[in-house]
Parts: sequence; C-alpha cells; structure tokens
Amino acid sequence: MANQKLNPKILSKLLEMYPERNKGSIQARLSQISSDKGITLGAAAQIMAKQKKRNLWSLLSDEDKEGLSGNKIKVIEVKNNNSKSKKKIIIFIKYETDNKFLKEHLDEVNRCYTFHCYTAAFILIRKIIENLITEIIKKKFPGKDKVDKELYLNFITGHIRDLSELIKNLREKSNGFAPDEKKLIQRILQLSEKFKDDANDKTHSLYHVSSKKELDDTNPQQILDLISEFFNSQ
Repeated sequence: MANQKLNPKILSKLLEMYPERNKGSIQARLSQISSDKGITLGAAAQIMAKQKKRNLWSLLSDEDKEGLSGNKIKVIEVKNNNSKSKKKIIIFIKYETDNKFLKEHLDEVNRCYTFHCYTAAFILIRKIIENLITEIIKKKFPGKDKVDKELYLNFITGHIRDLSELIKNLREKSNGFAPDEKKLIQRILQLSEKFKDDANDKTHSLYHVSSKKELDDTNPQQILDLISEFFNSQ
C-alpha cells in the first residue's frame, strides 16, 4: 500500500466529520487502518466515515471498493440434494446503507443476477431506485404538510407513488435547486427513466429481460453511485 494518494475530497469530508482532528491526525489514522487491514487509504477513509454513520462510497476508486468488499465475488453455501456445495454470488450492484430491508433487496438482486433471473433482478432494481428517489424527495422536502407529502405519497391509495410519478414530481421541483445539485438530480432521473416504463411492461405482461447484456446495459450501479453522491453532499 505504499505511495498511495488520497482523493483530496475524501480528506476534506473527513475533516468535516472529525472537527476535533487536524489533517495530520486524520492522515495518521488512515495510514494505521490501511496498514492493519491491508486496504487502500480510500477504503480506510470509508471505515472512518462509517464510524460517524456517514458514507464516502461515491468518492472511492474501484480499487478502494474492491478492498472493502474483498472482490466482486463472495462465496456462500447452498444446499443441493441434501449436500452442500459452494456457489459464487456475483455482486452486480452495491449500495452502502444501514437499512436492513434495502440490504436484503440488494442481496436478492445479486442472487437473481447470479442465477440468471434477469427479469426478477430488473424489477427488484426498479423497486430499490423507487425507494431511494422517495428518500431524496423526503430529504429535500421534509415538510409534514400535504403539499410535500403528495410528491411521493398517493393519499387516495395510501401507497408510495409509482416510479414514473416520482421522477416527474422531482424533476419539476429540481428547478429550485442549486446548479450543481440540479445537474446531479437530473442525471439520476435521466438514468432512472429506463426503469420507469420497461419495468411496468415486465411486471404486467409476459415480456422479460432476455439476456445478461440487456440487464448489464441498464447500468444500475451508476444510478446508485449518483444517489450515494447526492446523500453525501447533504
């Protein structure tokens, strides 16, 4: 791990999280974590951020992320005809969260992807994006009155609005955001569009995702990384 260079933005974020520490103190702690765990400084920074219940995932390099996850594959034991065999689960998508249910959905997507259940993975990814966009709306419009809640909640049915409605409502409201934040939100919504109509078709008809490439091309990880970047900026 010698001659590592830390993203200056990461160091800046850590200084905000740890106002009691100076630059040298944080760098020393990062070096210690890096050395102890055999990971990059960026991965060590993520560990420090998690101690403050914060997240730096969107600022990490691929090497940083690999150090935290071990690699893109994890091995689990699955039962087959009363015997145990090892099956490698492909990590198709990942997102740093403390939400138990969201973690379970992420795990289920990766299992579906591994076992070639691409339509199921697609629909589950839509559900994840739908919930995260709902959280973005709640973050930006935390008011308890009906006007704010109607952006994500259908008062007639009592259910969270469909992804297409969430995208439409947040896009209309994004005009009031700061330029950089507006650009980020609009990019998230633009990439999420592919899950809006297609997922409805796949849910309500016999149409299905026919290949791994078709699912890969939707690139949901990019959407999740941008959403993570949004929450890190708040």
